[in-house]
Amino acid sequence: MRQVNLKQRQNGAVLAVGLIILLVMTLIGVSTIGTTVMQEHMNGNVRDRQLAFHAAESALREGEAFIETVVSTAAFNGTNGLYGTSDTEPDPYGTWDSNNSREYQGTQLEGVATDPRYRIRLIGEFGESSGSLNIGRYGELRAEAPATGFYITARGTGGSDNSVVVIRSYYGRRISN
Repeated sequence: MRQVNLKQRQNGAVLAVGLIILLVMTLIGVSTIGTTVMQEHMNGNVRDRQLAFHAAESALREGEAFIETVVSTAAFNGTNGLYGTSDTEPDPYGTWDSNNSREYQGTQLEGVATDPRYRIRLIGEFGESSGSLNIGRYGELRAEAPATGFYITARGTGGSDNSVVVIRSYYGRRISN
């Protein structure tokens, strides 16, 4: 029986196959890292938007609480974030400062870049003892006494000032002037 020298028959095929498998594994790893980074960015953006929404919601609730303390609509004259029926309210996506809005005074909100702000616009009186309390044709409620309607606009930011949420709400209550 003749002995074959095994070293002469090896051509490096195992090395080539091993390198190809290593290259494929590297490509899969790089692709996975890219996907993970993109998902982290998306999660950060969702978190920022949620922070901004909750900040705006807090300001909106503070605006409603402010309306509950109002005894006269005389202060709604277009200054300090309080607008009357004939005042022009600024663009909700424009500048929000102490001249055209009210700053949120509630508990400190963690993680937001800028404290939320709100504006209140007086709509006017709705309803009477025989009429309907109907803001924008919403519902057919009957009022026992006229109610004063307000339009609240609130703005909140997330972890950066690039993430902004603006929300609006109608609010009404009876005020005796």
